[in-house]
Amino acid sequence: MPVDLTLLDPNLIYLLLFVGLWVGVTAVYVPGTFIPELISTVLIIGSLFVLASVTTAWWAVAILFIGIAAFLLLPFFGEKYGRFAELGLVGQGIGSFFLFPDQTVSPFLIGATLIIALAYHRLILLPTLKNQRRFNEYDESNEVLGVRGRVVKDLDPVGTVYVNKELWRARSPVHLTRDTPIMVVGQQGLELQVEKAKNEDVPIYDEYIEEDIKYQSKEN
Repeated sequence: MPVDLTLLDPNLIYLLLFVGLWVGVTAVYVPGTFIPELISTVLIIGSLFVLASVTTAWWAVAILFIGIAAFLLLPFFGEKYGRFAELGLVGQGIGSFFLFPDQTVSPFLIGATLIIALAYHRLILLPTLKNQRRFNEYDESNEVLGVRGRVVKDLDPVGTVYVNKELWRARSPVHLTRDTPIMVVGQQGLELQVEKAKNEDVPIYDEYIEEDIKYQSKEN
């Protein structure tokens, strides 16, 4: 049977649920440690247990969860959908305000947590997601190490090379002019480190590849 809400602080219950949900969002963005997952599970189960003990507007709880779900789905679609996920803050605000029929969570607390959530998402979670994707791209592109190519735009020390049928930003310790044969010797993020290749290592580029270079150069 529900207990009198006056015996419990609605603001504290809300904070318990808010922290639990956002720790869960963090666990989705930074998977693998299981610590955020564990903390989120404990906090959410604990807050739901408390909510079940008081007079709660469960429709508001559902809206709040739907608002948070927008951020949980974001990693599966990419960081460019961040602005759409942030619409979930509207649901979080509505659900939080109508969470308890008998009392209201402090509007100032709700506003503060929404601002914190927005800043946390933009300044920490989105950059984290972007770095993860860049790291994955780096791992997938390691196959270019040791591959030969040609200089498309002079390297002095940075320029553009054509390697593995793609244009890459590249860096060389010495000046290399256009059409100089190169070999990839290292990589830092999406930038290749190259050096001049021996003549016998130079791949032969036919007219179709030359057209591909021109096409990609126009796109960039």
